[in-house]
This record gives sequence, C-alpha cells and structure tokens, in this order.
Amino acid sequence: MAHTQKNDWTGRVLRLRVEGPAQGGEFVARHCGRVVFCRGGITGELVEAVVGDDPGRAFCRATVTDVLERSPSRIDTYCPAAAAGAGCCDWSHIAPGAAREFSGRILAEQARRIGRIDPAGDRVPVEVPAGDDASTGWRTTARWVTGPDGVPGVRLARSHSVVTEPCVQADPRITGAVRAAGVGPGREVLGVLGDDGEVHVAHRRLVEPAVRGRDRRSRQVAATRARARSSRAGAWELVAGPSTVVRRVGEHGWRLPVDAFWQAHRSAAAHYVDLVRAAVSEAPGLPGEPVVWDLYGGAGLFSAAVLDVAPRARVTIVEASRSSSGAVGTALDVGSGVVPVCARVESFLERTDGADGRPDLVILDPPRGGAGIGVMTDLAGRVGSRIIHVGCDPASLARDVGVLVDAGWTLVDLRGVAAFPATHHVEGLAVLDSPRAG
Repeated sequence: MAHTQKNDWTGRVLRLRVEGPAQGGEFVARHCGRVVFCRGGITGELVEAVVGDDPGRAFCRATVTDVLERSPSRIDTYCPAAAAGAGCCDWSHIAPGAAREFSGRILAEQARRIGRIDPAGDRVPVEVPAGDDASTGWRTTARWVTGPDGVPGVRLARSHSVVTEPCVQADPRITGAVRAAGVGPGREVLGVLGDDGEVHVAHRRLVEPAVRGRDRRSRQVAATRARARSSRAGAWELVAGPSTVVRRVGEHGWRLPVDAFWQAHRSAAAHYVDLVRAAVSEAPGLPGEPVVWDLYGGAGLFSAAVLDVAPRARVTIVEASRSSSGAVGTALDVGSGVVPVCARVESFLERTDGADGRPDLVILDPPRGGAGIGVMTDLAGRVGSRIIHVGCDPASLARDVGVLVDAGWTLVDLRGVAAFPATHHVEGLAVLDSPRAG
C-alpha cells in the first residue's frame, strides 16, 4: 500500500542509519516507512539529521547535524564555504577515493534503473582527469554572486542567500582577482584563468533564480528559465584581463570569448581528448575519410582530437552558442574538412539528409539534461560505426545510452571522470558501436 503523508516533518530531528548514495549527491536513509534523502551523511553512519524539506510524499530531505557513528571515509570538511552551508563542495567531507567509489555506484545504478543497462560489477570505474588528483584549486572558470555588501560569495545550499567564506574549487589566482575587482552589490561575477596564465574577470546584473522544483519536470522547466534569466542579465562587462581567453590542448590552441564554454577542471580537456582519440582510432570499419559529427561541439575540442587521428575526416561541428561556434576557426582550419554550424542539434538533424546525413562517427557532449530520446533515436538509425557520448549527469547519460542499447547498439565502454572533486558531480563517457559496424 502506498504511504500517505499526514504530517509535515519539517524541523524534526531524526536518528538515521545511512544507506547508499543517491543521484543528486544525497545519501538514502529510511524512517517510519519513508525515504529520507540525507545531505552530509556517508554510507553506514548513524546520524542525527534535521528535516528541511518535506514535500508531503513518500520522501523528505534532511541535513546531518551530528554524527553518532562515523564512517572511516569521513574527513574534516576542507572547504570553508561548504562548512558554512554552501552548496558548492557537498562531498568535501568524504575522502576522495571513497567519493569516486560512491560516484561509480551512482553511475552503475542509473545505468541499470534508467538505461536498463547491466554494467559489469556494482560500480562503474571512475578516474581522475589526466592523473590530476588535486582536491582544491582545480577550477579554471568559476562564478560568484555579490550580496548587498558587494562581497563575492556562493549560494547557501537550497537557498538564495550568499555565503562569503571562500570555496576551494577555484584556482587562488581567480579568487584573488574576483575579490579585488570590487564590482559592487547585486552582480554575477565570472572569473576565468587562461592557459597562458592570464586572469579574466567580468560581471553583469544579477537576476535571482526561481525557486527550485522538486521533480524532474520541474528541474527541466527551471533549466529553461535559467537560460532565459541569463539572456535577461545582459552582456558581461570585462573588468580584468584581455577580452579573449587562451586555451591550449596539445598542438591546438583556441582564443575564446570570456563566457564561452570550456571544461572547468584544468586537466579535463586534455583527458577527454585522449579518450576521444583512443575511441576514434578503435572505431570499427571507419573509412579513410570518415564523416564525423561533433554535436554540442563548443569550439571544436573533440573535433581537434578526431583530426589528430583521422586527418582526412570531414567534420561538422554543431553548436548553438555563437560565442563558442565563432571560435572554432581560431584552432581548426575551417573550410578544409571542418564545417562549423551554429544551430541547435535538433534543428540540424531535421534539415540534414543525403550522404553527409549518414555519419560514420558521432561525438556528443550535451548539457546536463542530455541529448534526449528524440536525438538519440535519430542517431541510432543514422550512424554507421560508433557514437562517443560525454555526459555530465548520470541519469541523462543512462537514458541516452539506453536508447541506443534498445536499438541494438553495443556498449563498448562506460567510465566515469571525477572532473568536479569534492562534489557529487561526476561525468561519464560511453562508447557504443552500431549494429551496422563492419
């Protein structure tokens, strides 16, 4: 019989035995037949936690206030902002190796539950980017907000309030420049460290986010509204550093607008390039001049990896952001096999036909919501050899990959990348071969 919620538990202190990790970074516990998503716990611990969010269903959310039986994986929280309640480094109380184990379990659980895929073992292997196991100072692009006092900070977990204690993610050079910029109250601040050592600081009007929804549909609506808020906030005003950011990976170099997307972790871009090179070189039946689509391709990072392995490839880079798409030509020879297309992926697929509408290989790196069932179904019927999917959310990655597996594709590789240390966020890379691959 389904549980019927009669009482609001908000404010109650519960004694809980913590179970496994859940998608979203909380850990599962149970009390009186209800699931309690527990922030700040670790598997096996006995804790006391106060309920802060009770939607009146079969679950509620609580935050640990006291640890009665401590996990051996627990360490002292090393992020001052997280210790003050910010939502930044929500796993900074977990030893890094154990955090990767938990991330691997989440990836495996989502693959089974959402993608109907059975990965080998109870966890997916999770690796550190390019062997870089730093827990602090790894972020080369970060954002802050300023409150009424003008001091930059990060958001309190599940709140609009600003915590001004420093977060340890950003490279200290960015943090110092942002704090010195003095942009005033009510601003969103962007700090970027280029690969040439230049620090860039920009700011714009702060548009407060809407209240976060509780279910997946609400979160999707919230993501759409976030994009609209970003548009309303207007252009960035640069206050420190040059107007373009230098990025380098191997022999390739880019000049990007300050707000253009790039991998946040200082070693992630190089790590993904190595993985993509290997996956392209091992693709079955790939012709000498393969047709390749780099979807959600940004400035062409993965296209550069393709050309390193298959220099005669005909590569189309599809990216909706004009700032990123416009930067392709700073690193790649546009016109000689490389074609940037500034468009949404769905629109590109709708108007693409003929020989170039049947790519041999596709790489996609969609935003957190994933590519979606429609895009993946379309690709399942078109691609001749291999799809390489880089996903920044375990649930959406599992859904996207599950579409291909259901269509007869073979999952060759599934791994995680700890590209956001001290947080629950984990990225995944899946490699799948077409049933038509020779």
